[in-house]
Order: sequence, then structure tokens, then C-alpha cells
Amino acid sequence: MVSLDYYHHYPAQYEEWLTAGQERVFLRPVKPTDGPLILDIFSKLSPQSIFYRFLSHMEKLRPEQVYHLVHIDYVTEFALASVIEEGGEERIVGVCRAIAASDQSRAELTIVLRDDWQGRGIGKVMVKKVVMVMYRHGISRIEILLDSRNDKMKKLFMSLGYPYIYEESILDICDRMEIEIWPEKEGIIWQ
Repeated sequence: MVSLDYYHHYPAQYEEWLTAGQERVFLRPVKPTDGPLILDIFSKLSPQSIFYRFLSHMEKLRPEQVYHLVHIDYVTEFALASVIEEGGEERIVGVCRAIAASDQSRAELTIVLRDDWQGRGIGKVMVKKVVMVMYRHGISRIEILLDSRNDKMKKLFMSLGYPYIYEESILDICDRMEIEIWPEKEGIIWQ
């Protein structure tokens, strides 16, 4: 188990309210206390969404997986959650995460949105913000591993406006996309 000294302080500067259609969405970094909310979103994902996120068929998350998903250091790994109020309770409807590679110049990005929240523009906002956080931590390239049928993810990644590379059938398991982050594309996000 990693000591609490390992984790950096919760980065509240990345909290932000957005509007998606008629809904208010709170973007915030994932916290160690989010385990129940991660289990809740997982229980509401379709089998296809689970497969596209984990590139594996899964029926449930194991406790050690949940622990890993909510205990991050906010520097070499960053995860942003989209949170709504639903039925009087806080619910996570999406999570975008990036984990730096050992060389600290690139990171792998993943994203999952609850099926009823896909297509509302939240995913693109989350990806842009996570990419910028990682850029500020010295990451210059972001990659995703994806199922070749995941056209929504391909379109989302291409729509960011960065140069990208697309490789098919990496180890006959998945496809790979990579973007190179250009500083002039950063724009005004979380000054």
C-alpha cells in the first residue's frame, strides 16, 4: 500500500461547473473517496462501453481495481470525473484518465461515459482538460488504445485538432492513436 505522503494535495483548481443541455455537470479530479461512485457508474455501463474502456469483458470491478482507479497522485496520473446530482445523490457519469509512461514524455489516456451521457459533448471537454493537465506536467504525447470498432473515440481524438498517428491491430489486440500536444493549441483552460 502506498503511503499518503505519496499523494499530492487534491488539485481543487481543476474543479469547474459546465452545462450540458439542461443539465449542470461538475468536473473535478477523482478523489480516494470515489470508490462507491466508480462502482455505481460501472454498474450503469453497457457491456460494449465496458469493453471499449477496458478492452476486456468484465462483469464487475475487483476491490484492487477500484482502489487503483481512485488513488492517484495527480501528477503522473490524473483523472477527471463528470459529476451530476441524480435522484438526490451525487453520481459520476464519466471519467477521463491519463497515466504517464516511465519516460515521462507520453501518457496513455482512457475515457468512459455512462451510455445515457454519450454524445453530449462532455467527453470532448474532459479529454481536452486532461490533455492540458498532462501537458503542464511535461507530457508531450498522448496515446489511446482502442477497439477498431470504437468510431466515437476515433472521431473524438481526431477532433482535438492535434496531429495524430493511427496504427491498426497492435499485437492483434487493439488499434492505437497518438497525438502530439502543441503548446499553441492549449488555449485558455484553467489559468
